[in-house]
Amino acid sequence: MNKMTSTNRRVSTLARLAFVALSAAAPACTGDAGPVGDKGTDGTNGQAGKDGMTGKDGTAAIVDQRLSATDKAFVAIGGKDAVMKLDSLTMSIAGHSWIKDEGYTPDAVATDVGTFTLSMTYDIKAKNLRNDYERNITFIGVAKTTFSEYIRDNLGYIGGTESILGQPSGNMTSDRWASTLKHQRLLNPHLLLRDVAADPSLATDAGVALLDGSVHHLVKINDKHPVTLWVSSQTGTIDKLATLENDWLHRDIEVDVFFTGWKPADNGLNFPSDAYIAKGGVIVHAEHRNSVKVNAAIDPTIFNFPAGATPKFDQALADLGDTGHEYAQDYASAGVPLDGQQVFVKSTMLSPNVYHLTGGSHHTMVVEQTNGVVVIEAPLYEARSQAVIDWIKANLPGKPITHVVSTHFHSDHASGLRTFVAAGATIVAGKAAAPFYKKIFKASSAVLPDPLAVTPKAAKIIVVPDGGSYSMDDPANPVVAYQVDNPHADGMLIGYLPVQKIVFTSDLYSPGFPVAPPALPGAVALFDAIESTYKLPVVSIAGGHGVGAVPYEVYKTAIGK
Repeated sequence: MNKMTSTNRRVSTLARLAFVALSAAAPACTGDAGPVGDKGTDGTNGQAGKDGMTGKDGTAAIVDQRLSATDKAFVAIGGKDAVMKLDSLTMSIAGHSWIKDEGYTPDAVATDVGTFTLSMTYDIKAKNLRNDYERNITFIGVAKTTFSEYIRDNLGYIGGTESILGQPSGNMTSDRWASTLKHQRLLNPHLLLRDVAADPSLATDAGVALLDGSVHHLVKINDKHPVTLWVSSQTGTIDKLATLENDWLHRDIEVDVFFTGWKPADNGLNFPSDAYIAKGGVIVHAEHRNSVKVNAAIDPTIFNFPAGATPKFDQALADLGDTGHEYAQDYASAGVPLDGQQVFVKSTMLSPNVYHLTGGSHHTMVVEQTNGVVVIEAPLYEARSQAVIDWIKANLPGKPITHVVSTHFHSDHASGLRTFVAAGATIVAGKAAAPFYKKIFKASSAVLPDPLAVTPKAAKIIVVPDGGSYSMDDPANPVVAYQVDNPHADGMLIGYLPVQKIVFTSDLYSPGFPVAPPALPGAVALFDAIESTYKLPVVSIAGGHGVGAVPYEVYKTAIGK
């Protein structure tokens, strides 16, 4: 008998803690009824158990151990007949979000994003979905966003403004479309089992395992990426769902969903009152269902896109969204959606041999030296790094990429590093980031193999100590990485060009963005490092975000210096 991993034990405990916290903040559903029992032999009758729907404390259900694991799963949600009749779902939800890999240290559990309410209307039969969100976001300052996600078949649109930066929403990219649909499939295993009811070959008995010391029967479902349901042999409920996804930073990462408080809804189906998503062993999403309605009449016009909408379907993007659905959901929940793939590179020459590569939300600096090229920052993902590499090959032919300076370890700023490691570059990192990167560069990447997984290569990492620097010398264009004490990320680095007197910084200051709390402390920390700690003469500052590069005096004025 297999035992559950220590990671899963930790997540189970976290799920219970999150349940207590969320229940205290959200309106409660009606009192629990015992889960479904069954005496049948094919999982079609979810109400045959003696105490299946009347157990007082959720432990009295009789589970027929003769049933297959798949049939037990059908019994858990109310029976195969009921799930085959599931045509639509409407839910009123209150929840809480967190984001992984955006904390002050690499081992920070998760960063609080904020709370949300959601009105979800899903015409499953017609393949139409509408999510009406209201988010109270505390991730970067305090913001409130109200927006709607519309999905019709394989196209989507986002109405309103979900970005905390005020950027308008619009046509939904296909990765966001796929991620949004998968989000509901994982939070509502009824949708997976509905497919199994239509095609039983999709599910297989995967044995048994322990979850918090209790035996669970495992059902493996061959969705686009395999999903495993954990059905309790004691209560008959589905307590957990597990799958493996691609994460741009960690690569292969466990995504688990935990369910508690199963209750009967309409049409004989049962739904959990609370659901929690854990990514890599850390809770990132918790939701409490205030109401659930099955097969209610739905006005089809509520799914209509507004006039002027022109979404297009892109299969490659859709595959990425399904392969790593939590990436899109994480950043959307924080009000900084990173949908699509940013592969357009716009170059601005800041000085001879010095280029600021923009074209999206995250920027990079490229410095041509006598014997090679130094890159400062490798954000987002493999596709962005490959676009930068292609630009270098086209515009600086014959020059190898010798070093990549990584400002900090946050997911959106470091997830492109593996591509440069595969290309043979040496990574320059802060003391806090270096041990973390060693693990990342050795991580398994089987879900979506990248160049480093296809051709493994030992990573070369140079560590910049706290309060220290590292010089990439060159007769004409030297580059120095300095460590900056700051409130944003431990071991933060900036890039400095002593000949051109240019500073490159990420997140501490973004040219063109408002500099006010909470951004001000980071921007002032940068100023202190430049003026007091290292006493650097500076002419201009280029950002990892923002409008580009600005004169140093503009930056000083922005922070009141």
